[in-house]
Amino acid sequence: MAKRGKAVRRLPTGRKAPTKGKRAPADVDLKKEIATLKRELAEALERQTATSQVLEVISSSPGDLEPVFKEMLENATRICGANFGQMNLYEEGSFRPVAFYNMPAAYTASWAHTQFQPHPQSGLGTVARTHQESGNPQY
Repeated sequence: MAKRGKAVRRLPTGRKAPTKGKRAPADVDLKKEIATLKRELAEALERQTATSQVLEVISSSPGDLEPVFKEMLENATRICGANFGQMNLYEEGSFRPVAFYNMPAAYTASWAHTQFQPHPQSGLGTVARTHQESGNPQY
């Protein structure tokens, strides 16, 4: 079809004119990278806040470790997304609980003054054997 001497191109029947090109793979990768960086920033801020809270407890209760252990456990439990937690202290070849968070009262009462030696192949057993943390090495 011609319009005043110029050719007019018609689109094939049933097709619409393209409105927007598909996203390039680089755009998708960039969005993923941004999401990853946002998540990492949020996690870093959460750890920094937890550290600040623990330091505040330490400065307000010099010499008394129980509130420090409780604050550390509460923050660690929250950061890990756990529902409950127990913190153990390694002394003289065995462990003893020093803090509980959101544990049933009966469990807490039965473990409160108990020293124990974990199974050698467990996480705590590895800590006792190697004197190194066995969890996530990035923290």
